[in-house]
Amino acid sequence: MNLYISASNRKHNSYYLLNKLKSKNDTFLSLADLDIKYCLGCNVCQKNKENECVLKDDMNKIYDAISKCDNIIIMSPIYMNQITGILKNVFDRFNPYCASENLKGKKIFLITVGQMGEEEQQEICGAINNWFKSISEFLYFDFEYLYNFTSGDILTIDSIEKSYNENELNYIIEDIKMKIE
Repeated sequence: MNLYISASNRKHNSYYLLNKLKSKNDTFLSLADLDIKYCLGCNVCQKNKENECVLKDDMNKIYDAISKCDNIIIMSPIYMNQITGILKNVFDRFNPYCASENLKGKKIFLITVGQMGEEEQQEICGAINNWFKSISEFLYFDFEYLYNFTSGDILTIDSIEKSYNENELNYIIEDIKMKIE
């Protein structure tokens, strides 16, 4: 089973694509629907080796879904040359996994979507890729950056469906599905 996470604050491009990728037995979570508090940096999860956060919020839904999945597929828009703040918040709350190694053996796949073309976003995507690779080392998960979509200019297009023709989009989706399996 796979866990699909939309890291967008809107139910638009990421929401649309992840729903096209997932199977009926997979779990889908939209971070826009969840109430996730900020990490306190208290390190209780590390000190007591409790493997859980002292904060009680919707992050527990994510922890539960992670415990039941094999792969985690995340799609994040690129905001200010980085993943969304809400996704960074989720990764801050992965601190309990440092002590427990509960992510060991799991693979996290990342898909991003930004306004600029793929070539224009190479440097940005490289920085995002490096960030994920660095945290994968101490959270013990495998990582693969799958694809970066362009949604076109936010003021005029802002749609993956308009930025790609149907055949091209279907081909990319099928290619991503094969890489996840």
